[in-house]
Amino acid sequence: MKHLITALLILFSVPATAAEEPHLAQNPETELQTDKIYFFAHSLCQSCKDAYIYLETRHKDLNIPITDMKEHHNLELYKQCVKKFNIPNQELTLPLICMGNTYVMGWTPQSPQTFEHALQQYKTN
Repeated sequence: MKHLITALLILFSVPATAAEEPHLAQNPETELQTDKIYFFAHSLCQSCKDAYIYLETRHKDLNIPITDMKEHHNLELYKQCVKKFNIPNQELTLPLICMGNTYVMGWTPQSPQTFEHALQQYKTN
């Protein structure tokens, strides 16, 4: 429940400008696409910033847009990703990176390795 409350607080906190996050998703989507990588994040989330730095440093070629959770229309995509992977509410956190049939949630020192493995699975499918 604590994580759900934290996620909701993140969703409704004060928005930052788009200039602070250069690769924001531009067109609102209504359906989660299986052939696309989604990076659900928020500008006030330090783990999200760490993940963003990693992706920009190691995988700039993927050009993964940020699906910013401060934008209410992105909440539906986030919910679809959570439902697709049956992620329990008490485990919800940001960032959430969905790609194909796998996901990476949160960002810890082990997350880069987890992401690389997930990315390989995504690329082979």
